[in-house]
Amino acid sequence: DHGELTADLYIDCTGFKSLLLEGAMKEKWYDWSEDLPNNRAWATHKPYKNKEEEMEVWTNNTGIENGWVWNIPLWSNIGTGYVYSDSFVDDDTALAEFQRHIGHGDELDYKNMKIKTGRHKRGWVKNVCAIGLSNSFIEPLESSGLVLVTEPIDLLIKTLVMRNGKITQYDRDAWCLVQRELTDAWKYFVMMHFYLSERDD
Repeated sequence: DHGELTADLYIDCTGFKSLLLEGAMKEKWYDWSEDLPNNRAWATHKPYKNKEEEMEVWTNNTGIENGWVWNIPLWSNIGTGYVYSDSFVDDDTALAEFQRHIGHGDELDYKNMKIKTGRHKRGWVKNVCAIGLSNSFIEPLESSGLVLVTEPIDLLIKTLVMRNGKITQYDRDAWCLVQRELTDAWKYFVMMHFYLSERDD
């Protein structure tokens, strides 16, 4: 809408679309769905019944029939969602399981989200640096998405300050290496939760 834009550095924060890194730069995507099959989530906000008892200072994750449910107490309501794989359960059945678990039906607003697990080969190509979902995603378990946003931003700032904005290919490669190792480590950490589970259902 605003014509052609020119800049020294572009930060791709376009989410799973990855319009700059994957779209414009054609950077390769490594799909992790074989190792991390959860690719869907139902999410909603439920009202407090008893705020004094239900507002906790931590997040709960509970395994149910075909995935797991997050429970995040906020000031005004409880953010909750059900993460699952459509290879094992369809969306409507998953929604019914979720509603049964949280004790609410169609009176709440539910949003169904597609999850894409994996990462790009490089997160910084030429003058495009991808942060967050536009670069990589594990799944919501352990809130790895927060780390995969804050750590790359912190390192990008340090890199830019260190060189007074004059970035070399070595700087880009070093940034990419750190992000790959961070993302891969989180991938295996989250996988461990499932592989070491003693559930047999």
